[in-house]
Amino acid sequence: MYNVVLIGCGHMGAVHLDDIYTMENINVYGVADLDAERARLFARKYGADSFDTDYMRYLRDEKTDIVICATYPATHLEILKQCVQYKKHLLCEKPMTASLAEAEEFVELARNGGIKVQVGYILRYNETYRKVAGMIQAGAIGKPLVIRMAQNHHVMDWRKYRALLKGSSPIVDCGVHYIDVCRWFTGAEIESVDGICATLDQEVPENAFNYGLMTMRLTDGSVAYYEAGWGNSIAADNLKEFIGPRGRIKIVEREHRLSCQEEGDLIEYYDSVGREYRTINVNCKRRPTGAQLAHLIEMIEDGVPSVPSIDDVYMSYKIAVSADQKLRRKKLC
Repeated sequence: MYNVVLIGCGHMGAVHLDDIYTMENINVYGVADLDAERARLFARKYGADSFDTDYMRYLRDEKTDIVICATYPATHLEILKQCVQYKKHLLCEKPMTASLAEAEEFVELARNGGIKVQVGYILRYNETYRKVAGMIQAGAIGKPLVIRMAQNHHVMDWRKYRALLKGSSPIVDCGVHYIDVCRWFTGAEIESVDGICATLDQEVPENAFNYGLMTMRLTDGSVAYYEAGWGNSIAADNLKEFIGPRGRIKIVEREHRLSCQEEGDLIEYYDSVGREYRTINVNCKRRPTGAQLAHLIEMIEDGVPSVPSIDDVYMSYKIAVSADQKLRRKKLC
């Protein structure tokens, strides 16, 4: 039985606990948040042994085994340092840090800190994405690819997104996932990035933007774009499509299907050689945080490597930061 402590009782904290609090080898030992009432409600909902506004209480506690960090990126490096000091294994949400310099220090500690560290790249554990990765790597649509990806949010809680924008743009926050998807699916490296950005709302923090489109060129000839916006006027959008000389694959998540949602996610596959359409249903969890935590436990017990590797995590973050900086410079011109 592993005693797990959650730091950060927000949206992603709930995503983690929703999927793990019933696992037989997990005990939610504690939850911590600066908002005492929020922490209390989380403890009650997920059956935590206790709650606190000071997470250090749990890091100093020898009974704590694993920490889940679901806070803003600016706090991640400090929490990792404290986990290393007190020998607590760590599952940390993305983006890994708030700056490239911090990311380099994070990677060094993850490699040599004497604890197991997993960064939350949840798509690596999503069965739909795993299925599509296997199809592409087996040559189902050929190469090079055109990869089209969009993740736009029509904002209903502007305070939440404004807080996110203070530390990370949409291109970095979720872009790290889709940069990782490009590298994972193709096996190629991203050799150049470009794009455009805009400010769509008056309350966007100074020197920030809440809409961006990042373009990428890969070493195998593939090209990709990732569009991300958080705003009051932008429509919610979710597009994941992969096009090659032999066909096309599109992911339609369960909640976006027009029918048969009970069948799970839909993979639309067009074989352009045989001129044949196929539909594939994958009954998977959108955010399988339990599988992610189970892998961290395998790292602890069996010494298996993290998935993705800390080098892959760093590379996707480095590329996202590079694109973000390029877009900000363009915006200022």
